[in-house]
Formats: sequence, C-alpha cells, structure tokens
Amino acid sequence: MAPSSPAPRPSRRTTYVDRYVLYGQSGTALLTGAALARLTRARRTREAALTCAGAAVLALPPVTLQLRTPQSRVDDVGAIARAVAEAGGPGDGVLYLPARRRVWSLPDPGSLRGLRDLALDRAPAASHTLYGTEVPAPVVRARMITATRIIAVSDPAGQPLDGTPGEIVKRRVLATYFEKCGTRRVQGARVTVYARPGTC
Repeated sequence: MAPSSPAPRPSRRTTYVDRYVLYGQSGTALLTGAALARLTRARRTREAALTCAGAAVLALPPVTLQLRTPQSRVDDVGAIARAVAEAGGPGDGVLYLPARRRVWSLPDPGSLRGLRDLALDRAPAASHTLYGTEVPAPVVRARMITATRIIAVSDPAGQPLDGTPGEIVKRRVLATYFEKCGTRRVQGARVTVYARPGTC
C-alpha cells in the first residue's frame, strides 16, 4: 500500500488585518489618555503631557489614512464579487476553493444571483458559522458532474492547497471533466471559469 501524502503545511505568510487589532488600538488610546490625565494633574509635567498628546495626534493620521485604502487589504471583496458576477451566467455553478473563501461573497450576495453554490449545505446564517457548511465530498462530486460551467473562486497562485476530502474532490473533478476557459486575477483571489471540453 502506497504511503499517503503528507497534509499540506499552512502558509507562514503573516498578514496584518486592521480589524483584528482595532480593539487593541482603542485599548492603547484609553491607557494613553489615563496616563496623560494623571500627568496633567501634576503642574510640572503639564506642558510635557500636552506636547506628547499633540505629537501622538499628529502621528496617527498617516497610519489610519493608509489603513483605509484598498492597497492596505490582503483582498478586495468588492472586486472579487464583481468578477464573479461578470464571469457567471444563469444556472452556472460556483465553487469556493477552499470553502472558507465563501466569506468573499457575503458582503455582496447579489453577485451570486443566478449561480448555484455546488458545495453549500447550509448558509452561514443558517449554520451559525462564518463560511457555512458544505455537503460531503461524494455529493459535491455528483453536483459538479451535473454542471456545464463552473466559476471557481480561489486563492492566488502559490497558496497551500487544503487536503480535506471535499477540496480534493473539487480539484479532481475540475481537472478531469472540465477545461479552464480563463482566469481573472483580482486583489487577493482568482476567479476562473471552467466548462465542459469544447464549450468554452
């Protein structure tokens, strides 16, 4: 019996996402404010405290303004949603590779209008999860086989591939029964159209 291949290692790429540390910024602001309030009560240090507060206020705008630009994000969910809407047509299937990338469509569910999520079992709201739950791998395969065209929403090239049965089946069925018609790269993602051979 051939040894099983090792599971893919998780990416070691570190990504800064401001929403995950926003609470830390507010905590820092509260601690800084408390320290400055204490310092201003002592007459000797009032000028120093006011100078520090002014310097902090002047230093923060460039950082916070940069965080509000699309370039500060790892991905652009608006661009991804538009690419999916433009690539898909009524009755086309859509797949997220890996399943957690379904989160890209949550801000704009209208981008999926007319598309069938081939792997979805229960939507995020119904399943009380962030990404929703998916049907077992054999059901994913059966649903994919019935499709003529599939829009695959996936990570950028070079990211590790998930080794779960559902993700393996998605990749295997696409490679066996479909041909790649074209890929659109948007910030943080790839949107690829697959179709039955000769129907691109």
